[in-house]
Amino acid sequence: MRHLRARTLRRSMPVVERKSATPGDRGSALVGVMAITTAVLLVGVAIFTLGNAERDIVEYAVDDARAFYVAEGGLERARAWLGDLMDNDPDANPVGVTFVDQALGGGRYTVEIVDEVSGGSWLGAYEVVCTADVDDATRRIRAIMVPETFAKYQWFAEGGGWRWFYTGERFEGRVHVRDNLLIDGDPWFGGRVTSGGGLTMVEGSNPTFVQGYELNVGEIPLPGVSDIDAGVKTAALNGGLYVGTLPKLKDFYHVALGSPSAGELTYEGRRPQGPGYLSIDGPHVVDISSLNGAAWFGEPVAIEGILDGRITVYADGDIEIWDDILYDASTPGAGPDPECDDVLGLIAGGDIEISYTLPNQNDCEIHGVMIALGTNVQAQRYTKYDPRGSLIIYGGVIAEESILCGVYDNGFCVHGYERDYRFDVRLSRMPPPFFPVIGRYIVYSWEEIGPPEA
Repeated sequence: MRHLRARTLRRSMPVVERKSATPGDRGSALVGVMAITTAVLLVGVAIFTLGNAERDIVEYAVDDARAFYVAEGGLERARAWLGDLMDNDPDANPVGVTFVDQALGGGRYTVEIVDEVSGGSWLGAYEVVCTADVDDATRRIRAIMVPETFAKYQWFAEGGGWRWFYTGERFEGRVHVRDNLLIDGDPWFGGRVTSGGGLTMVEGSNPTFVQGYELNVGEIPLPGVSDIDAGVKTAALNGGLYVGTLPKLKDFYHVALGSPSAGELTYEGRRPQGPGYLSIDGPHVVDISSLNGAAWFGEPVAIEGILDGRITVYADGDIEIWDDILYDASTPGAGPDPECDDVLGLIAGGDIEISYTLPNQNDCEIHGVMIALGTNVQAQRYTKYDPRGSLIIYGGVIAEESILCGVYDNGFCVHGYERDYRFDVRLSRMPPPFFPVIGRYIVYSWEEIGPPEA
């Protein structure tokens, strides 16, 4: 009975048959696997392609940046070459000189001095174009290069002398001293400061150097007589004002700017006589606009007045400043007006002296750049008498030795002038005519241009 029930139960259970896979089923599975595999492969290929594209983009961007720096390097080589040429052969014509396929920084460049673009200015300017390639990247830069002149300095004392800088003094332009840079207080320097020696500061001093400073720099020689002859004297003989010598040792020329009217100057040969002077030559009136910008005097010069125009005055001896020298387009005490195009250079083969005249005993204001090739720029009798107010200069003061205009005690002026020097920013792009050059070129302007056509 038990066995019979068991058999009955087994018979009543459903029978499940195992069905074999057909060829169609196996094909469908294979298609699915292949589709998945293909999708994975496509994704992989896409990622690989994208990666290569990204790599190419990054590589090109790097090459493109490198090409730009290589082009700048090519311009720097041309700039240095022009400076060497100016020193070695100042009359040479560099237009057309090309440095072809030069290797630099993993790339190559070609740089050419394309054209002379001074536009009739005494300051020669050249258009320079450099094309650089790094792999497939090409960059091309065009620059205008001009010689750098001493007019870029607001203060330049190549020798010893009065080199202390005090609280309240501001120097927007370049400053250079041959020996140690001496700081007493909190002077402010907006331009680059260089020193042939070290740095000495009174305890508690806190100067500001906006563009930093550099110590122990090499010598920066001032121009010599041959440089002045090649520049100002040659120009004065060829379209400028050339005035020769006078008979006696103490004879000199008096130059009145703006006399008898604006845009003119009057010069007169004088000789000391008693308490005054004897006229021995002239007076002569000159229209400044009729000159090429150069005036050369074969004797010392006393000068004063208001300048309407552009001129560099050289004296074969000392230059004495008898009264204020101002630009016609200026505001006394505030310097050149925005539209001012007047500019003055004073170069003395000897010293430049702010004379102890009655007008100069209460401030003296000078617009222009002064160079004393003999020894000093100084105020007459600066170690004596009560303070005379301020020596206000819009421009630059450059001396072979020293700049001596006052005596200070504990930071206060006790004799002579307090310094109130302000840089005329126009001088960087508009130096006085035929002003001495330093011996190197600067990049006046630049722009990136398209690569050359094939």
